[in-house]
Amino acid sequence: MCGIFGGVALTHPFENEAQHAIRRLAHRGPDGQGLVNLGDVVLAHSRLRVIDLSHAADQPLWDDTRRAVIVFNGEIYNYRELRDECVRNGMHFRSASDTEVIVNQYLLHGESAFDRLDGMFAFCLYDRIDQTAFLVRDPFGIKPLYYAVTNRGILFSSEIQSLLQLQSVSSEIDPVALQAYLRLDFVPSPMTILKAVRKLEGGHVMKASKGSSPEIRRYARPRLVPSGSVPGPLQEFSRRIDAAVERQLVSDVPVGVFLSGGIDSTIIAAVATKVAGHPIDTFSIAFDDPSFDESEYFGIVADLIGTNHHVRALSPHMMLDLIPRVASHFGEPLADGSVYPTWLLAEFAREHVTVALSGDGADELFGGYPTYRAHSLVQRMPAALVRGAASVRSAAHRWIPVRYDNFSPDYELKKFLDGLDVDLITRHMRWMGTFTLEELPELLVAFDPSAQTSLDDLLRSPSMETGDGWLERALRTDQRFYLQDGVLVKVDRASMASSLEVRVPFLDREVVELADVLPPGEKLRGHRTKPILRDYVGDRFPAVIAQRRKKGFGVPLGRWFRGELRPLLEDVLGPRKTAEQGFFRPKFVQRLLEDHWSGRRDNRKQIFNLLTFSLWYDNVIAASETSSEYAK
Repeated sequence: MCGIFGGVALTHPFENEAQHAIRRLAHRGPDGQGLVNLGDVVLAHSRLRVIDLSHAADQPLWDDTRRAVIVFNGEIYNYRELRDECVRNGMHFRSASDTEVIVNQYLLHGESAFDRLDGMFAFCLYDRIDQTAFLVRDPFGIKPLYYAVTNRGILFSSEIQSLLQLQSVSSEIDPVALQAYLRLDFVPSPMTILKAVRKLEGGHVMKASKGSSPEIRRYARPRLVPSGSVPGPLQEFSRRIDAAVERQLVSDVPVGVFLSGGIDSTIIAAVATKVAGHPIDTFSIAFDDPSFDESEYFGIVADLIGTNHHVRALSPHMMLDLIPRVASHFGEPLADGSVYPTWLLAEFAREHVTVALSGDGADELFGGYPTYRAHSLVQRMPAALVRGAASVRSAAHRWIPVRYDNFSPDYELKKFLDGLDVDLITRHMRWMGTFTLEELPELLVAFDPSAQTSLDDLLRSPSMETGDGWLERALRTDQRFYLQDGVLVKVDRASMASSLEVRVPFLDREVVELADVLPPGEKLRGHRTKPILRDYVGDRFPAVIAQRRKKGFGVPLGRWFRGELRPLLEDVLGPRKTAEQGFFRPKFVQRLLEDHWSGRRDNRKQIFNLLTFSLWYDNVIAASETSSEYAK
């Protein structure tokens, strides 16, 4: 796992800026840095050694004929098979790395090589003969790739912060992206929070050469559509997840597993222990709030499979230290409270291992979120009840007492009612996100109603690929946006801040292909979410593990915002600071705070969304304008 940075189709010298910017990515790759300057192409790399620890695998890396050079972030899990194919075709290798396999596969197959890669990756490959550069990102967007088209050329990086060090990249906020963030808690690709910077979408390649406009296209093979049935789906899942974990355990450095005690991480830990043939290291986070703490469950799992288990507790006082550190490492605001335990978990795990496996991706593939059950309920509700949602919603917010537990019944009911009388995709985003479209004019100093049209069109695009099935539409929407631009961003930034590589076996190509062809009834059976995974766990663990409800990696922010974290809110979201930043109306923000502090409403999500943006703005945008010799 690494950091990459560079420029292609350059019109001005760029080496000094590249050397400065790659140093900003040293946390992603503390084991060495390298740079190649070819005039109109500059490639820089910061390396975390995982496969082939020798200097032969250092990057930028050339093929044996010095036709093509690459900077690469990620892992290729089928690199051994691809390497054997290259050797059979007479190609030579100077290293044992997966990086060199990518270059030789390109020389063997051209652009079609990109879809042969099974892994998580973001890279820039430059063909010196064709004078063409390729920016490529894995199909699910597990690894990040940002770019900016400037008067200097096309600049790219693993993180936005390094691009902000350059005079040619403006830090101006994109108002459409800001409104998207407020609604979704993240910025959906290809947008970023900045006007000047974009994300390359997962499964896409940018082809660029000097003197020509860059071309972006989807290279990944079309996703499969659900079939009528899959013979022996449980046995097939077992076979594929075993193979995926075995592939992803390949490493020349120590590997562990994140263990929450939930179904997904339990599966990964159990398979990893079986495949490894010896006790593995597992890592968990505990809370003193029982509605958030999962110690009972991960303790049962760790004992049954016999891991070397490590636990660390997260307290509100630790949050006060974590919050500014986290804000400075995220190039975009991401209002996901689970980033803090994830950050602490990664920091903790890095004391013991260099690579960790996680259970991310299972919910979006196999139907694990409570929202899918809620959609199912809406499909069966009488139309008259749906039409009367507004009055029921108003009464619920007025009369049902507020609780601050994780997934408390009052919170779930109010969320459900908030999305009842809108179309499926709007409902889904309202349930998963924070501010509604109706609230934005009250909140924003500069609200642009036209921005919502392009955002709504973007959010509906993946749901149109799979026909009319409501479950598949919701799943594809989550995979395209919430997983790629929320969950995976959180895991990448939180882990790479501690130079820890995190792998996600559920997003292995074979596992994804099985999930794609499973009919909806294998993903939601009545009110039973991800039944195949539950059946798998039920055959191996007690019912307390197999049948437990989705808990998520939450943090008791609702309670902490009324107690230990209240002074932080008074400082960061106070009227003076809010007016100074100029994005939000102070009176609206104060009303959110007062209603939460008084217990009238549970505004934890809205408050956290605004707190995250404000801290991000101060720690990334304001800091970038004064911290660098290349600053604007």
